[in-house]
Amino acid sequence: MAIRKTIVMICSMLLFFIGCQKKEVQLPLIDIPGISEIQNHSSIWVFMETKNGKIIADLNKGNKILNTHWIYNIDRRLPMKEVVPVLIAMQENKNKDSMHKKGDMNSYFSYADTKSSTISLLLFPQTNFITNDTANNVMKEFRVNTCTAIIELVTDDIKLNGKRQALTDLASNLKKGQQCTDEEKLRVMLMFDEDTSYQDYLELKVYLHANDIHCESAEYFHTVK
Repeated sequence: MAIRKTIVMICSMLLFFIGCQKKEVQLPLIDIPGISEIQNHSSIWVFMETKNGKIIADLNKGNKILNTHWIYNIDRRLPMKEVVPVLIAMQENKNKDSMHKKGDMNSYFSYADTKSSTISLLLFPQTNFITNDTANNVMKEFRVNTCTAIIELVTDDIKLNGKRQALTDLASNLKKGQQCTDEEKLRVMLMFDEDTSYQDYLELKVYLHANDIHCESAEYFHTVK
């Protein structure tokens, strides 16, 4: 596994150096295959920088073309409190009306697939990141329905309806632990705190997608007190 990670890291660095020749992005390392290739795409780079002892996200969207698929190459070491504002701003940018815009262009997250030693992609659908105090009220209403589940990332801990889980057990526990009628479809909400790393966030998202678990379009981003 260490050898594969080294190979993948070299690949991810080369992808960046070809495009920019100044900085590097360390992509998330995930051992789950994803989308291997898409046509007609442009890249958005989100680097990790340190200023005055603080880790910040440095966005480079110079290669972004509106009428293409967008691939987000985000440094895995960044905390989500730096990543979320970038994603919100870029979604707003993509949704702007334009005479050149096509409706079938999607966004994707890139990561290093350590099984195949290649770069894989995960679809990034339109997502509403809720970052204000109304999240608690919405979550209380969500919990009233028994055919729901809340997955929470607190730094590097995964919780399912408040109980800690191993990532490898999450899918089986999620599917057997809810009370849904034959007509109901399980609704899954994702919450994460500001210090969750982008690595842990994307690994969870890739895992859920690979297990055919689809989350609500709203995700709750909060501060752990």
